[in-house]
Amino acid sequence: MSPVDDRFLAGVEPFTKLPASKRAPLVKLAQEKRYAKGETIFREGQPSDFVWIVKAGRVHLMRFLPDGKASTTCVMAPGELFCCLPAMDRRPYPADAVAADDSVVVRIPMPAFHQAMGESPGFRQEAICLFCDRLRQVEGAGCMMLEPVERRLARVLLTLSKKFGATIPLTRLELAELAGTTNETVIRTLSRFRRDGLIRSTRGHTTLLQPEKLQALLTTCAH
Repeated sequence: MSPVDDRFLAGVEPFTKLPASKRAPLVKLAQEKRYAKGETIFREGQPSDFVWIVKAGRVHLMRFLPDGKASTTCVMAPGELFCCLPAMDRRPYPADAVAADDSVVVRIPMPAFHQAMGESPGFRQEAICLFCDRLRQVEGAGCMMLEPVERRLARVLLTLSKKFGATIPLTRLELAELAGTTNETVIRTLSRFRRDGLIRSTRGHTTLLQPEKLQALLTTCAH
């Protein structure tokens, strides 16, 4: 475990709205921890003792299906607070969190986080807005399953580009899990996108060349 720099926490939502005097106790209690690729940070059903932030690397929230297969439900990039619901209701973690790359995460004790929310209305409001936005994304993902696969994949790529930039560091299988389809279908769809000049793909990476056309595809597919 390592101490946390206040400059890092001050740049992460919702802590941007927390006055320095109120942030100082969190910085003192926060801890930085490294996880190797594939290592589990916490498991579904465990008590939610901490609020977590990705500092470096990539963290996937995963659910395990009855047949034993794992499915990625959410991808968290550096600077993102993950597994937000327990931060509000203090109930157990609803999914497994796994380091998808060698990663550094910051953890803040849950009681200290709730104390800060109680003492700073601006911070509390920012946290509620952030968590509501995450819930909207989850709700949207559920509705997305009714869309054509081509549109689903375009939406996933555009969403991930907001986190990682033009080059998205996910495998085809991970993209398939997020789009709710098979690996084979993603390979075929990415091949079409590549032929149309929309993307460039290599092993484990997809680069968006014409994101505006992917965005237009969403509108086209909607009609």
